[in-house]
Amino acid sequence: MFRKTSYFKFKQLVALLLVFMSFTAIAQKKKTYQWTKTAGSLTVFQPGDAIRIHVWELYEDDQKNPNLSADYPIHQDGSIIIPLIGQIMVKGLTVHELQKLLEEKLKAYLRNPYVMIRPLIRVTMQGAFNRPGSYRVDPSHSLWDLVAAAGGPRADCDLRKIWVERGGQVVIDELLRSFEKGYSLEEVGIETGDQIIAPRRSGLNLNVIIGIVNLVASIVLLYLRLRRGSW
Repeated sequence: MFRKTSYFKFKQLVALLLVFMSFTAIAQKKKTYQWTKTAGSLTVFQPGDAIRIHVWELYEDDQKNPNLSADYPIHQDGSIIIPLIGQIMVKGLTVHELQKLLEEKLKAYLRNPYVMIRPLIRVTMQGAFNRPGSYRVDPSHSLWDLVAAAGGPRADCDLRKIWVERGGQVVIDELLRSFEKGYSLEEVGIETGDQIIAPRRSGLNLNVIIGIVNLVASIVLLYLRLRRGSW
């Protein structure tokens, strides 16, 4: 009898342990679902994005670098236009491929050209920002760079509940928690075309409360004046 009871308790313990492990696995999966995109997926250029290009001529005593460093928007046909070189098709190229292509073409004008390239992705800032709109940003930057570009949060902005939408669906919620850990846009999984939305804080803010108090005070004063006049 004692052995049967012990065996039954042992089976219960194993069952509880399996249930606990299942819930732990589900919880871990929920925490990591937003990290499916890698930084490498952001390095393929596409129309609507832009490219930040810096050009130097190395090993030259006079250091006369050409004035080619700028942000170049990618046109709908997948090309950019650069002074001296002209039109370059960049759609589908990686950063490394475009860097080598530009350095090769610049050899016709520079002795030792060196090109540094960073992709700029399109992100739309919506909601309680001072300057909501569409911005091009380096994916190695953080959320705070985007918030600063959008003029900072409004007084009624609830950054704790900021989320990301892609194609009308929420793909990352509680975005602030990720950036508090120091992750960049590309590490979190922000892609070109994403919408970052910051809701307004619920409840009455200070300005609304002050307005209500002033309105009530005005009504009370008007009532007292009318009552005195009736006497």
